[in-house]
Amino acid sequence: MSIKLDLKEIERRANYAAYQDGLTEIFMGLFLVIFGGSLSTNIAFGIPFIALVILFVPRLIERIKKRYIYPRAGYVKLPPDPNTSGKGIALAALIMVVALLGAMGISMAVLGQKPGLSFFLTYIVPPVTGFMLAIGPYWLGQTYGLMRGYFWAVLFVLGGIAMPVFDIASGYEAVGLLCTVVGLIILVTGSFMFVQFIRKHPPTQVEIEEGSNA
Repeated sequence: MSIKLDLKEIERRANYAAYQDGLTEIFMGLFLVIFGGSLSTNIAFGIPFIALVILFVPRLIERIKKRYIYPRAGYVKLPPDPNTSGKGIALAALIMVVALLGAMGISMAVLGQKPGLSFFLTYIVPPVTGFMLAIGPYWLGQTYGLMRGYFWAVLFVLGGIAMPVFDIASGYEAVGLLCTVVGLIILVTGSFMFVQFIRKHPPTQVEIEEGSNA
């Protein structure tokens, strides 16, 4: 009797398991809350903050995993999958940015400079930003089967649409508020997941080898 192994599905399940400790949600939530707050108060703070996140957060996550996760769940380093490199996310975001700039130009050309800019900031920026922010969580859902990724994506989309519909905020303020609110929800969820993971998985003696592959 032969058993056909689907290596892609095995890797997918391994990656799915790697996202069950809540650390991704914790750092994603923190990023959104701090970045959203910076947009609402001082946008200049957001740029260096993003640079710091890119430089230090991956290392910090790895150190936390070595301290709390690997002794409980073991260590597996999967080889990079060229089909899940995130290039699709970057391309989709670039397309939406170009479309956003085009919409601003059209609004100002049709309605005039000030009315067009006001219309753009109020009715176009929040929903389009919501769709852009939804790309990453949706990708997690599609790639690794994380259902909560779809939930985050829906929250971003609905939140972006709600801003102009209920006249909540516009422009940078709307984007900052959207990031802060959704970020808080993600942060709370991730913290709960992390506590539950620690409780359910007692530490064991696991030897971590940096060069191991699945």
